Amino acid sequence: ADISADGKMMAMVHGQGGKFYIAVQDLQTGTVQVLTETGRDESPSFAPNSRMILYATEQKGKGELAAVSVDGRIHQRLGESGVDVREPAWSPIRK
Repeated sequence: ADISADGKMMAMVHGQGGKFYIAVQDLQTGTVQVLTETGRDESPSFAPNSRMILYATEQKGKGELAAVSVDGRIHQRLGESGVDVREPAWSPIRK
């Protein structure tokens, strides 16, 4: 799980029926919104601006890097690297 920079949301893995999805929980209301659909998702990490969540998803037996917006509208696979991606995280922004 990961907490957004503003402390308002928690990104987490939501298990349901043996499948695992990325979800966000509003920490003020407790509302949970499932953001992904593959059922093989793990290791969510908020972007520094709290607008996107980076995560690993399993495709063809290997972990791939993917991102989803916190409202669930934007889904993006970030390319096939040929390596097994697990536990992705954002780097700090340098000024």
